[in-house]
Amino acid sequence: MTLLEAVYINAGSWVLFLFGLAFPIYLIFGYMGLTGFKDLTRYEEAKTFYYRLNPLTKIAFTIVLTFVVAVTAWSADLALGLIILVSYLSLRRGFRKLLLGSALAFASVVGLAWTFSTATPYTLIIYAFTRQCLTVAPPTMSPAWLHYFTPLWTWASYFQYWGFQPVFTLQGLLYGLQVSTRTGAVLLAALILVMTSTPSAILRSLGKLKLPIVLIFALVVGLRTVPRIFDSLDTAVKVQFMRGYGSRANKATRVFYLFGGVLSSIVPAMTFLFRGAQNTAISADTRAFRAYKDRTFLTPFTFSREDYILFAVVAALVVFAVVSNIYGFGRAIPYSAVGSSCGATSTA
Repeated sequence: MTLLEAVYINAGSWVLFLFGLAFPIYLIFGYMGLTGFKDLTRYEEAKTFYYRLNPLTKIAFTIVLTFVVAVTAWSADLALGLIILVSYLSLRRGFRKLLLGSALAFASVVGLAWTFSTATPYTLIIYAFTRQCLTVAPPTMSPAWLHYFTPLWTWASYFQYWGFQPVFTLQGLLYGLQVSTRTGAVLLAALILVMTSTPSAILRSLGKLKLPIVLIFALVVGLRTVPRIFDSLDTAVKVQFMRGYGSRANKATRVFYLFGGVLSSIVPAMTFLFRGAQNTAISADTRAFRAYKDRTFLTPFTFSREDYILFAVVAALVVFAVVSNIYGFGRAIPYSAVGSSCGATSTA
């Protein structure tokens, strides 16, 4: 290898590595910003379908959807994710939340796809696309190896110490995309619960499930805290920009200043949140938290017509998953290489 080739491989490897690391972050901070995170993690009152559902129904839907996407083909999972995303239009400020949800889901899919595509063992990818069981992959770039793979880039040798496979392949990229599409549907469904249910309603629903009250309280505090975290960070970053931080930034570099502002705002934002935790403690004491074994409820726990409609959808998803696997349209690619002589515990 000549010096020029070595420089080319090393420089190109770092460019690709930084792209895979920075692109999801750039997409999130450049397009969504902290305000977008606030909009996706806080409740806003409305009267449309999702808002009339019992939180328990939305929790059941998310849990069942998680199992369904785990046992069905990636194309079906992608379709489910798109259907859920389109339903965001029924939310308050639905079009904005549709765009924000699309950006967040796309960023998560890209990040996971990049991880899987660079680190998945060759034997697992061979089994995924050809169903051939190989305990050891052929030597890289040999004729037998090229029979299975289409190389896109050869990583610098030291990248293998970080878990990278020697060569970045088209098959690895396709594998990563197929695995990562599953996360989008579940993420979008989980956000619906957060955006359309008050923490107190979620508290009542979980209480009816007889979960430990300490666990329920911790979950609800988390639901209340996440939007406040983004709100505090947003305020701290805006103050920094008002003081001149990032004044020379253009549209291309502004996102990096925003990211730097977030990092430097973590300490003051967390200090503010810790001070606010005293109010949460006072509220718990005022309501006699844990004074009695069981909680009482002012608002009755009921299911509406909309809840039964979504329960029917949940049942249809279960039937769809069962039928898909019976007729061979279930998972088509393997998840992991643990516990199987063919390099796969299950197919995806």
